[in-house]
Amino acid sequence: MDSAMAAVVRDSGAYGGLLYVLHPGDDALWQVLVAGVPREMAAPWRRVGLADPTPVADAVRERRLVWGSGREDMARQYPRVALVLPYDFALAAVPLVSENAVRGGLVLLWPGDHGARLTAGEREVVEEGCRRLGRIVQEVVDRDGPLVAADRPRVLRPPTPRTPAPFEAAARSAFVDRLPGGSCALDLEGRVTFVTPGAAALLGADRADLVGALPWEALPWMDVPHVEDRYRAALVSRLPQAFTVLRPPDTWLAFELYPDATGLSVRVVRSAPDAP
Repeated sequence: MDSAMAAVVRDSGAYGGLLYVLHPGDDALWQVLVAGVPREMAAPWRRVGLADPTPVADAVRERRLVWGSGREDMARQYPRVALVLPYDFALAAVPLVSENAVRGGLVLLWPGDHGARLTAGEREVVEEGCRRLGRIVQEVVDRDGPLVAADRPRVLRPPTPRTPAPFEAAARSAFVDRLPGGSCALDLEGRVTFVTPGAAALLGADRADLVGALPWEALPWMDVPHVEDRYRAALVSRLPQAFTVLRPPDTWLAFELYPDATGLSVRVVRSAPDAP
């Protein structure tokens, strides 16, 4: 199931997805597998009633592909979803059907710069992937009985970045150190995985206190709504984001976020009013 889920996400060009199962006679879909987004971000849709006004419920109930693209389209079709995720992204929800019975549903997510429609090639990949997942779910049910949703859905690991050769790693490190300001990296959960000395100095914190922490928890002055909102916007839209924030008492810092499938790269510099 994991490999089939990873394949349909990768081959369709999506950045993530949510897999749901439907137990026979049940009136709700249960989230069992998450790919490309943090589990907590998918938590509001852990259980989806078949009558709920959501894309996956409509797709399963009506046995059709449901498509939404952009904030305005999502707000028009599914205002509750748009209220929780007020960002630009594209979404397809598709039923999983096997032996003429609906076994669950799949939600796939694309960046905010995706076109207004699925291409023919993308749609073919999505539909074939759903047929495969439907067969797999049916095989599991036939062998082991109904799939029981765990307390929390499993999360597929993001793709592992290529390990650079030593000379390449040294060149990358030198390149980053030469840049003005500072740089750091976050995983998809928002935790700091890397921070340069320059970034630590600008943030006014020890590197050891930052690595492994959420920025808005390690740095109280970053615990303001727009900081986490821009992080969420970068994750959901997969488009660059920027914001400024005041480091007390009087230092304004500018942040730029660059997301991909493994996390976010962050640039930190003094904002213009404080630049020397």
